[in-house]
Amino acid sequence: MTTTQQAPRAAAGAPRRWPPVPGRAARTASRGAAPGRGRAAALAGVAALLLTGCYPHVFSGVDFPDRTRPVVRIETRGGVEQGAATTEGVLLLGRTARSGPCRLHYFLAGTPMVDDGTIVPAGGILCRVDHDLKQQSVPLLERPLRSDDVLAVLVHRGIDVERIDVRLAQGESVRGDLLEWPGRTPPPGSGLFQVDPENGSYRFVGLIAGEASLEDQGRSERYLVFAGLRPLLESLATPEPFPPAVTSKHRPDDITVVKRGKEIVR
Repeated sequence: MTTTQQAPRAAAGAPRRWPPVPGRAARTASRGAAPGRGRAAALAGVAALLLTGCYPHVFSGVDFPDRTRPVVRIETRGGVEQGAATTEGVLLLGRTARSGPCRLHYFLAGTPMVDDGTIVPAGGILCRVDHDLKQQSVPLLERPLRSDDVLAVLVHRGIDVERIDVRLAQGESVRGDLLEWPGRTPPPGSGLFQVDPENGSYRFVGLIAGEASLEDQGRSERYLVFAGLRPLLESLATPEPFPPAVTSKHRPDDITVVKRGKEIVR
């Protein structure tokens, strides 16, 4: 005679207990460990930022971009010249080339950078570099110069910027966009900027075009000539298509660039 032993029946109203399912405990344990792994991944990401030097941009309290080096150096097929980075684009005189490919040297914060670009006419005597990546840029000075304006010429010197303080030329026999002789001649195309006396910020005034001399009663005076307000107004008055075309391209360095006309959206 075979005896079958039955499991004890649960009391009425008591929850039913099912036998354990193989592997469920392991899966439950793994789900419980997931938050721990997430915290570890977050800590690893913070450590990576610290080690790669990105932490000043993430944790810094500075909420404004660096615009202390708004100058560029342009290499063309005809030579090398200086230029300025403004909110209206990278402007140059086009002494070495008025169109065609170029190599653009600029600053991202305090770091010198290099990128390819194309020189295009900007209207009047000015040219502009059409490029893909954002960089330092300063607004235009939207008024004529005054005698008490603080002015400076900035020259791109490879890994740094040279500043030459200058003053607006004045006198009965002086007319036009002239600066007093600062003691040395900046390279043609160097940017001329008005310096805010309160915070030291820059506003674009023009580009150094060359030098001039004045003979008066046996005395010779030297001046710097700059392309100032009038060439800028001619450039801004040049008609452009409206609305500006939106273009997008993917670069070989895995960067996608979106432009609206000459403005770099991202």
